[in-house]
Amino acid sequence: MNNETSSEDLLQSIKRLWNESFSGLLSTHSIKFPGYPFGSLLPTCRDQKGNMLLLISHLAQHTRNLESDPHCSMTLSECGNGDVQQLARLTCLTKAEPLNSTAASERYFRYYPTARRYHKELNFNFYKLSVEQYYFIGGFGSARWFDSSRIEPSCAYSTSDEAEALYQLNAHNHQLLIQYLGKRGFPSNPAGVEAVGADPMGLDIRDGDNLRRVHAQQACESVDDFLQMIETG
Repeated sequence: MNNETSSEDLLQSIKRLWNESFSGLLSTHSIKFPGYPFGSLLPTCRDQKGNMLLLISHLAQHTRNLESDPHCSMTLSECGNGDVQQLARLTCLTKAEPLNSTAASERYFRYYPTARRYHKELNFNFYKLSVEQYYFIGGFGSARWFDSSRIEPSCAYSTSDEAEALYQLNAHNHQLLIQYLGKRGFPSNPAGVEAVGADPMGLDIRDGDNLRRVHAQQACESVDDFLQMIETG
């Protein structure tokens, strides 16, 4: 396999891991203990442009750290059992920016409905992570840096187009979503199953407190494409 093919394979693996990760390890520069990184696991999803979103309390250590230095990292890991060194991992060197966007916040609330209360009543604030460098480990002995210019995020459709696609899936094809999860061995409460995000490279389904990513084999351009993906998946 030549180097270019290897690079393209790695880039596709990065996009896949990026799209299927709904939590990650955020590491910021500690102001309480200068020189040390401060890390904790946080839920996440992506905005309309494919950027990672975080919702953080104004009292959190991360908030204080980011106010001092917005440079941080977000580490994502493939889910799996066995030797963790054989699992794919992605460290993203990023810059966190406070975000005030109704479209982005409403998208986040679809993924995490209980977060709406945190935002409105408990003064949690949104941040957007702009990635500058990716460090991808595809398994033991496979590691490489990639500049952010090499990675094109899976942008969602426009807010209105995505809303229409989700409406068609949830209102008229809800049983297909439930059947898809069942075929994948995910026992679900039908009332808790909802398509929450759609982009050309796949579909995100919320199953109660769990989030599942359905990867598309080819770009989805219509609701029919999503239905075919689910029916044949």
